[in-house]
Amino acid sequence: GEPAYARVDAQATPEQKKQLAKLSPQQVKLTELAGKKIKTMLTHAPGNNASIGGLKVIAESGWFVARPSGTENIYEIYAESFQGKDHLHRIQKEAQTIVNEAIAPVTPPTTDPREK
Repeated sequence: GEPAYARVDAQATPEQKKQLAKLSPQQVKLTELAGKKIKTMLTHAPGNNASIGGLKVIAESGWFVARPSGTENIYEIYAESFQGKDHLHRIQKEAQTIVNEAIAPVTPPTTDPREK
């Protein structure tokens, strides 16, 4: 397929944006991106070790970067597929799922006082 590239935005609270900026590869539970094994996950640029302010996920057939916006209550997903637009849309959808799961608020288990 033809290479395809696009950016999409997703809503995020200020707290979620902070979580995304601190996201680590260990928080990502999936091992595949759009049907291909994830090769690398980066939070720092390989050349100079500068923070990318988010997460980059690289697979054989494409990649995405998710970063919080500095001005709006959104996060941005930049993605590229080497297999065409349909594959790009799959990467974008899976990227949003990966990020949403990683920055979802953790709800503590509730205990019913009657159980004691």
